[in-house]
Amino acid sequence: MNRHTGVVGLAGVLTLVLAACGSGTPEGKPSASAPSSLMPSASLAPSAAAGRDALVAYRGMWAAFVEAGKTSDADAPDLRKYASGNALKLIVSSLYTNRDQGKVSKGALMLDPKVTELKPSEAPTEATILDCVDSTNWLEYKASGELWDDKPGGKHRTTATVTRTDGSWTVSSFVLEGAATC
Repeated sequence: MNRHTGVVGLAGVLTLVLAACGSGTPEGKPSASAPSSLMPSASLAPSAAAGRDALVAYRGMWAAFVEAGKTSDADAPDLRKYASGNALKLIVSSLYTNRDQGKVSKGALMLDPKVTELKPSEAPTEATILDCVDSTNWLEYKASGELWDDKPGGKHRTTATVTRTDGSWTVSSFVLEGAATC
């Protein structure tokens, strides 16, 4: 089994389940670092604020997943802050599987998300995000600290749905495609 099996396995599970269910770095690429706290701005149009808030939730979900992956902690509270529905179920399932197999994930996950659609246009409550999730440096390790294997991660085309419920934006679903899809 290779170190990107978790991401690849998650990609396969996400594709099947979701099909059935209907911060910068030195390189200039955004990472999955924790989102900064943003104050609402009265000057932003509803669609601009919705796009910004959806991206904060999306980045927050990945940052929470990266942090939880360090110990394969399926109960990490930030997961539930930024993810809901199928997205949360799939992440939690992946963390339980890694914990059962004695795996943890370490390193940086690189993101470059873009909002491609907001619905409805007047007062958006749903955003579609397209990303290329780069897991090249987010690797799986044995709990003892040794690399799980010697295979690198990869770049995965990702499409996410972020929804606003009760004033809060969370990633409700996403499809993480296989390596080398972006």
